[in-house]
Amino acid sequence: MSSTPISARLLAGLAFAAATLSFTVVDVAATPQAAHAASAPDGRITRSEVLARAQNWVDRNVRYNLTRAPGTLVTDAEGDDKYGPDCSGLVSMAWHITANSGKGGNSTVDFAGYGGKIVLGSLDDLKPGDAILRSGHMELFARWKNEQDHTQGAWTYSLNGGSDSNGDGWEDDWAKGPKVNSHGERGDESWASMQDYTPIRYKNIVDDNASTHGADFNGDGIGDIFSETTGTLNIWNGKGSNNFATRLEVGGGWGAFSKPVAGDFNNDGVSDLAAIKDGSTLFIWNGEGGNEFGPAVEVGPGWAPFDGTLTSVGDVNRDGHDDLAAIKDGSTLHLWNGRGGNNFGAAVEIGGGWGAFSKPVGGDFDDDGIGDLAAIKDGSTLFIWNGKGGNNFGAATAIGGGWARFDGTLTSLGDVNRDGHDDLAAMSDGTLYLWNGEGGNEFGDATAIGPGWTPYF
Repeated sequence: MSSTPISARLLAGLAFAAATLSFTVVDVAATPQAAHAASAPDGRITRSEVLARAQNWVDRNVRYNLTRAPGTLVTDAEGDDKYGPDCSGLVSMAWHITANSGKGGNSTVDFAGYGGKIVLGSLDDLKPGDAILRSGHMELFARWKNEQDHTQGAWTYSLNGGSDSNGDGWEDDWAKGPKVNSHGERGDESWASMQDYTPIRYKNIVDDNASTHGADFNGDGIGDIFSETTGTLNIWNGKGSNNFATRLEVGGGWGAFSKPVAGDFNNDGVSDLAAIKDGSTLFIWNGEGGNEFGPAVEVGPGWAPFDGTLTSVGDVNRDGHDDLAAIKDGSTLHLWNGRGGNNFGAAVEIGGGWGAFSKPVGGDFDDDGIGDLAAIKDGSTLFIWNGKGGNNFGAATAIGGGWARFDGTLTSLGDVNRDGHDDLAAMSDGTLYLWNGEGGNEFGDATAIGPGWTPYF
């Protein structure tokens, strides 16, 4: 297959754009300009939105106060939540988290035990919007001064504190960032000083071109591979550029379930899993970031006619919720429109004639924000059905032949090479292959990832 280019372009990768916020430079005592947050509190948030939220405090001249007294708390850009104007309050606000909201966000002690973070392996792993934490202080990482030489240090967003001549709690330090603020201050960390810090990442932060399709269980915006065929849930986290981390065993007990599918079924911005147990009852495991999941949530029975064909199709009716699909009795496609909170509407019959096709996989293949389907017909030709909204699909579009040896293992991974397009994968003779989406329903040539995948497909 690697020698057979595919003639149509597949653009998936419904990118999460940065929050486009417009701020007015005002004093903290003034009323902040209202803005709309692209993220929901404690949900998925892009790196650029995190930085924009931090910059809002710089633009508003937020002054340092460690007391966390009610009258000292400062709103975020939207004015919806209040945070303590100190180092950890700034990070809490920038990440848009509600942990310890009664006291204005996490303290540095709280962040040390905070379950919503991931500890990075190295300072070199820091990306914009991550943070550095040590006892008593933390800062939001903005960028390296020199991406090619990290030893030159980093620019940060921070509130450090200063003198308090009258003892009223307001210290002579203001929110600062990579550019000099109105008080001549700048967030500047040397490489030497950074050695005292632990690099951390918010579990729900994603890159700005992160696809909403496929699976992303560690919240880095890169598609992951997952499998339960051995009875144990295994995850291979994408690392970008078609590379994957070593296999991670997440948990056993999957022998009674159908092949799980990934989607965001509770609308918190984190990939979840759904599967049918004993050929009858649908369950969902809500992702918590960092390759962790909550307990199984029983959605309901009656799924016996659909066992083995369950798929996640993204948002096909344009209501902002991920939907499910399955083929009944090997012939007729049905849809269940997501309603958020792990709830779904009644089954909607879409149409018959699916007996000649492999199990469909979902994505947004024409980049219109509506879920599409892809499947292999007669074990040979790949087809795509583009969603039109309102649970309607366009006519089948033939993408290309030569898929015979991949029939039965077609998988939609999301964006694994970080180019903003969803990619496809399939296995043949134990070797996993990838087709990187290039836009407009076209793929590049097949790329062999490696052997040893037979137990997992």
